Amino acid sequence: MTSLSNKPLFNQFISSLVFFLLVVVILDFVCSSTASVSFVTSPFIYTNNKVKVAEERKEAKALLKWKTNLHSKSQTFLSSWAGSNPCNWAGINCDNKSRSVTHLNLSSHNLKGTLHDLSFQSFPNLLSVDLSYNTLFGTIPSNIVHLSKLSVLNLSYNQFTGRIPSEIGRLTSLHVFYLAANQMSGHIPKELGGLASLSELNLSSNNLKGTIPIFLGNLSNLTTLYLYENQLSGSIPQELGMLSSLTDLELSTNSLTGTIPASLGNLSNLTTLYLYENQLSGSIPQELGMLSSLTDLELSTNSLTARIMCFDTSYWTSFVGTFGYTAPEHAYTMEVSEKCDVYSFGVVTLEVIMGRHPGDLISSFLSTSIASSSYDVLLEDVLDQRLALPTGQVAEKVVLVAKIALACLHTNPHSPSQVFYIFSIIGIELGSLLYYDAQRQSLAASMFI
Repeated sequence: MTSLSNKPLFNQFISSLVFFLLVVVILDFVCSSTASVSFVTSPFIYTNNKVKVAEERKEAKALLKWKTNLHSKSQTFLSSWAGSNPCNWAGINCDNKSRSVTHLNLSSHNLKGTLHDLSFQSFPNLLSVDLSYNTLFGTIPSNIVHLSKLSVLNLSYNQFTGRIPSEIGRLTSLHVFYLAANQMSGHIPKELGGLASLSELNLSSNNLKGTIPIFLGNLSNLTTLYLYENQLSGSIPQELGMLSSLTDLELSTNSLTGTIPASLGNLSNLTTLYLYENQLSGSIPQELGMLSSLTDLELSTNSLTARIMCFDTSYWTSFVGTFGYTAPEHAYTMEVSEKCDVYSFGVVTLEVIMGRHPGDLISSFLSTSIASSSYDVLLEDVLDQRLALPTGQVAEKVVLVAKIALACLHTNPHSPSQVFYIFSIIGIELGSLLYYDAQRQSLAASMFI
């Protein structure tokens, strides 16, 4: 009876023992799994850190090798370049996470040497290179193509020679490419037309020859295009009229021929257009009058003819810049008379006393003259700010010169007495023509009779 009565207790003990053993097995399994994960993860972290260190050493080694091949005086400006961690060096920036070099900015560091000992393939994460305003020379290595992530490349104001590497056209991430003020020769590579992300291109002040590639018309994101002061020839491609984002187009001081493409009138965002000192001929397209954003237009030293715009056009462009030496009304009437010389005389006179072309002053003067018969301007705002303000009799003579210059800009080209009026000012009593406040140094001149 006793054994039977204790049987339930025995069964309960067996059940508890089985449950305990099961828990032990489960815990052992969990611990084993965690250990396995740790065993797998730890080597991964260790390997990743090892790769970062190796990458840093590789970039540091490449930079130090380039440094040792620069001119000896240049190396003194890179005294911080020592050790195996380039992220702490002058002109170097790294990504915080990967510790890889992303920016190389050594502008104006008095560096003298070449780029041939710089291993570009050692910098897979480089985003910008700025080596401008140094004395770097030689050719630009074609292995620069290894900088696949490069967004900014500025090599301006050095002494680089040779051709522009066509391989640069494969840097598809490039947004800014500056190569101004070097001694580059040859043609502009057509491959640059493949830089779809490019927004700024400056190849000015070199010795580039040949024609402007029509493929540049493919750069829909381009905002500035500087090709001035080269030896470019041929016509201006009409494809440039496809650059819808362009704000600044400067092709001056070349040997460009032919006519100005009417397609440039499609550049609705254009604010600056410099085409002076070329061999352009033919008429000035009326489509330029549609450039409602244009503020600076320079077309001088060409063989251009005909009108720019009509009176009844709904667009009006400020007539400033070197081209402003010609009276605006003669740009669209094509009538040539002594009034042309009078206007030019006024512009040149103002330029002498102002120290710069008086484009803004002329625009203000003409717009004010439409609604008023007088125009007031502070003498101190007119004169060359680099010079001391005149006093006494000198100031009176300067005021008279300014009066004559402004009178030459009379807005009524058909006034029969205008020319006589201008040149008779000298013989009229100064006090009857203008009010001169010596304290404020202001000039108030009544421009019309």
